[in-house]
Amino acid sequence: MNFKPLLLISTLTYFLAFTANAQNTPQLEQSDIYGDLSDYLSWPMSATAFSGTDLSVMNRFSDRELADLIPSYSKTDTGIGSFGDVSSMRGLTNTPFFSSPSVIQYVDDVPSGNIFSHTAPLHAVDRVEILRGAQSTLFGVNSYAGVVNIVSKRPSNELEGSISSSYANYDTKSFDSYIMGPLNDDNSLSFRLGGQYFERDGYLTNSLLGISPDNQEHISGAGSIYWNLSENWEISLSASHDNYDDGIARLTPLSSDPFTLNSDVRGSSKQNAQSQSLRMSYESDELNFLSVTSRRNWEISPYHFDLDFGPNPGNESKIYQEQDSVSQEFRFSSANNTTLEWTGGAYFGETELDGNTKRNFIIPLPPQFGGGFAPVSTTTDYILSENAYALFGQITYNGIERTGMHLGLRLDQVEKSIHRNAFGLAGPVPLINLENDYSFVSPRAGIDFELNDSSLVYVNTGISTKPGGFSAFIDNPQSAAFDEEESWNNEIGLKKKWLDGNLKTNIALFHNDIDNYQIERSLVATDYAVLNAEEAKSYGVEIEFSAELFDGLTLQGSLGKVNTELTKYTDPLTGADLSGNKAPFVPELDASLSATYQHETGLFARVELVHKGEIFFDDRNVGTFVEDGFTILNAAVGYKANSGLELSVFGTNLTDEVFYLNMTPDLNAGTVGAPQLVGVKVKWDY
Repeated sequence: MNFKPLLLISTLTYFLAFTANAQNTPQLEQSDIYGDLSDYLSWPMSATAFSGTDLSVMNRFSDRELADLIPSYSKTDTGIGSFGDVSSMRGLTNTPFFSSPSVIQYVDDVPSGNIFSHTAPLHAVDRVEILRGAQSTLFGVNSYAGVVNIVSKRPSNELEGSISSSYANYDTKSFDSYIMGPLNDDNSLSFRLGGQYFERDGYLTNSLLGISPDNQEHISGAGSIYWNLSENWEISLSASHDNYDDGIARLTPLSSDPFTLNSDVRGSSKQNAQSQSLRMSYESDELNFLSVTSRRNWEISPYHFDLDFGPNPGNESKIYQEQDSVSQEFRFSSANNTTLEWTGGAYFGETELDGNTKRNFIIPLPPQFGGGFAPVSTTTDYILSENAYALFGQITYNGIERTGMHLGLRLDQVEKSIHRNAFGLAGPVPLINLENDYSFVSPRAGIDFELNDSSLVYVNTGISTKPGGFSAFIDNPQSAAFDEEESWNNEIGLKKKWLDGNLKTNIALFHNDIDNYQIERSLVATDYAVLNAEEAKSYGVEIEFSAELFDGLTLQGSLGKVNTELTKYTDPLTGADLSGNKAPFVPELDASLSATYQHETGLFARVELVHKGEIFFDDRNVGTFVEDGFTILNAAVGYKANSGLELSVFGTNLTDEVFYLNMTPDLNAGTVGAPQLVGVKVKWDY
């Protein structure tokens, strides 16, 4: 992978910035997309935001946990980081392994790459913004379904930080700390440095080996240096490292106790990720400019698991993968709220995924070969490469009183290739060397109107595209490629403040017409590939509210009702008409309701209900592979002193519900949700 062109571009940008003299200036803040987050009516789209304080009170430490509180947004969980997980937003998803992502995650303007490489938990967070619906005209990476935008805390002119530690059952221990502040007298140099540690015993029991196979240990560290060159220019360098040892995936046979297996394979899942980024920003009264250069390396080495989850020897699989990615993003935008506002930019990204898979099987021999059983193996080596280029922009016209009109456009060129060499059950299989280019245009239009000082109506429409690609786990070259998925997205929403702003509501209706909906599943023998359903549609409603019932007591809730239907789809194996089936990995209903009380003395309490409705985990809608729905209860109570010291007791899944967060039909297994956890937490902000 050639990183030199990005370094050259960034270096030239740096020298342009260095022409200014260093001054004693405040940090340049990251710009909000549509204005001040505290202005509830300033976002003409379906968006939800939480502060770092909110996350602490809610005991949310990952974007997966945060998804429980966002309407029409969900994430599966295999129990090993994000490997093999699926994000769904308004019925638009990624596939577990081979499609492009549907929901893009940014951390301090740096894209996080494919979902399976997301490892870092939420750390030193200032705020998290969840933008539902395609945002491809605002961000460099193609955001097909939505964006999770994470903004970290930034150092001030004083030394400050936080230390927290918690302990819960299953010998669950966690530690989180960061420190930040100035490095010199004029505050032109500052830093942030932090780390996290997590460890717990497994939830599962392997009765054959007498172990808990899913013990986990996570270590993460991150740091940033900020340099204010002048009143207008800032440069920051950031780096992070994550090391995850998760044991086996939390998969158990669907026919048995979900927390017990009888496997002869100990299994493992070890992941390592590191990233570096260079961010340069310029702000003036006329123009804002941002340049972000990033590199990320992720590997899983290995993911080792039992294919039959039983005592029979010889049925197992090992997967090794390493992904290298580099990207360069430029953004330009108008600086002031004027009659005509604009933003635009360019993006380049290069990704290479190297993989090796070995699967061992015990197969029956025919009588002419003596009968009995014999061990066989398959091996697959593959390289999946992608180059992505994009231009994007949006203009907003505010010349009509109380009205904003938005037009956006995005141009994409995506080049993908696969190089695959495999040895199958019957010996060598054909080499696969394929390349495809995907070019697409994504227009967007919207209008918003302030009915009065407390009401905003918004309407948005646009086309978004998720590129096609290649499946690495299929032997037939004719079936390795899959087509791009295209969605015509429409939404109408109403945001309103009631009772002098003590009650806030956001209601949105959406409808997506989808062509070539991407689905990933097993085919025959060891073949596993992405297919396309010719037509699909997704529509639904989202409701959010926040109410201050009286001083200190806040009631919040969300509701998402989503219907995602494969309207024209034929099973490629059997020829069966699957039209009318539900798309996999999309909950038909999600809801949350919470009450938070914070007293002036420092006492606080929170109680929360989270519900997920019916979820199918395969495109054939087989009754075996469906979660009928579940409701979990979470709560916390504690005290926070003026000194910054906080003590709390918390509980998750207090009713000890048993439910599945994912299922794997070809293994007839599922990932059970975490059992009841009760613990204590100590935190000190200074």
